[in-house]
Amino acid sequence: MNKAYEITKEFLFKTNIYEITSISIEDNYDIDGSNIEGDFIVSGDYRLHEISINKDDFSFKIPFSHEIDKNINLDTIELEITDFSYDFKNGDELTIHLEYTISGELEAIEINDEEELDNFLENNKDAEIVNLSDNSVIKDKDIDKNEDDSNRENSISELLEEYSSSNDIEMPKINTNMNEEKIDHNMFLKNISSDDVFVKYHIHTVVMNDTIESICKKYDVNINTLKKYNTFDNLELNMKLLIPENEEN
Repeated sequence: MNKAYEITKEFLFKTNIYEITSISIEDNYDIDGSNIEGDFIVSGDYRLHEISINKDDFSFKIPFSHEIDKNINLDTIELEITDFSYDFKNGDELTIHLEYTISGELEAIEINDEEELDNFLENNKDAEIVNLSDNSVIKDKDIDKNEDDSNRENSISELLEEYSSSNDIEMPKINTNMNEEKIDHNMFLKNISSDDVFVKYHIHTVVMNDTIESICKKYDVNINTLKKYNTFDNLELNMKLLIPENEEN
């Protein structure tokens, strides 16, 4: 989890002042159940008159409260102020603009069988699934147990599209035959709870001047391996190709 927030808040001094001579901000918060609650404290000092030597202190509080996403490890919650600015005008109006982020790590949940996986996906629409045997990680989003096979396959395809910009992703190895015409992407999820060995896959986006030979050379695979994991007659611009690493040729 990593969420960004911003606040703009106006404060009035009880009397007109000449200038703000210093200003700073700090945060003070607690975790209360599934909420993070606290205050940003804006403090500093000011001069009442242009010829005044003495400075007086001021302090304002900006309360905040946010609900923490499910499955977030509360011990990893962190709040970071990313931007802070202010504007002072009319002798008594102070406007504070604040930007901050709240982040935390997803808790690891062990899935022992396919039934537990289906129940987990039904109740968690945005989850990070970890194979505890070798710490490989894949993400599954918006996979509904009640979707028909066609919609479920489309969801997996969208998942692959989301990772198309990444050169290094971890997915379960798929057992396919040399004559298989199409990869069953649904196998990615079905095999998560099995004892299959996890291997690394690349997703290559076809660009101008790419050829089958140049792609095979780049990833050190032969054309049979390339066609075993992909269905195509000719390369097309922006086509996505799934390529296993260290596949035996």
